[in-house]
Amino acid sequence: MRSSNDLDGRHRILLTDPDAAQYHRGLAASLRECCMVVETDADKACDLFLTSDIDLVVMDHCGDASCTELLQFFRYVKPSVPVIVVTSRGSEELAVTVFRLGARDYFNKPVMVYDLRNSIRNALGLMHQGGESADEEREEGWNSIFRAIRYINENYTKRLRLSEIAKEAGMSVSCFERTFKKETGITFTTYVNRLRISSAIKMLRRNGLSMSEIAFSCGFTNQFHFTRTFKKIMNVSPMTYRKSLQRKPVPPSYSRLLKRQESPVRAKRPQQSP
Repeated sequence: MRSSNDLDGRHRILLTDPDAAQYHRGLAASLRECCMVVETDADKACDLFLTSDIDLVVMDHCGDASCTELLQFFRYVKPSVPVIVVTSRGSEELAVTVFRLGARDYFNKPVMVYDLRNSIRNALGLMHQGGESADEEREEGWNSIFRAIRYINENYTKRLRLSEIAKEAGMSVSCFERTFKKETGITFTTYVNRLRISSAIKMLRRNGLSMSEIAFSCGFTNQFHFTRTFKKIMNVSPMTYRKSLQRKPVPPSYSRLLKRQESPVRAKRPQQSP
């Protein structure tokens, strides 16, 4: 794994593209508010995604099932994190597939740094003041949800009330619930639970912490609720998951997260005009 600025940037971007060297320096130079992390090994990238604060992913899609599964993993575990797909095997069918799975943007290689930079800035809400949106009303709705997501990410270890999150977004509760589901593809409760379980996964690697300590530290009101939610998302109990980590130094394959009854997360994004 290689990083710029030792991960001290305000926004952390994970690059899993094997060809990232072609545009890595250009992005780092033009996105001073961001820090680039390059990890082309899929399993290590998943581990990093789970255990680090990643704000955006740029991934390569070579057209095979493993790449599709990796995209599903990113979108399922942290649906608020935008994923930009780049590919050297572009096709209309692949473009439709990645957008249906929740990709924020899609580029054919060779990637133009200018276009990729603008896509990243737009996804992270870093566009210059005065920049015009193709659909200002829809963009405003997304930005409101983005503010709420930032608030949730900073306060998920506490008791979160739907009313306070809606207020942060500047919406009524009913409007917020509807808009949140529309923009992310999942409910507010589902998002918070996944975020808390993602945090719990990090803590389970520390043998000194009990299950109740982990539960309360992640924002759950009791251990029973934590265990039930963890098993629903990960398909194993937190105790079983911890034992698997003791047998293997890295978390189980990301395929486990995709073995569930529900369909993949499909996050929507503001439409952009050509």
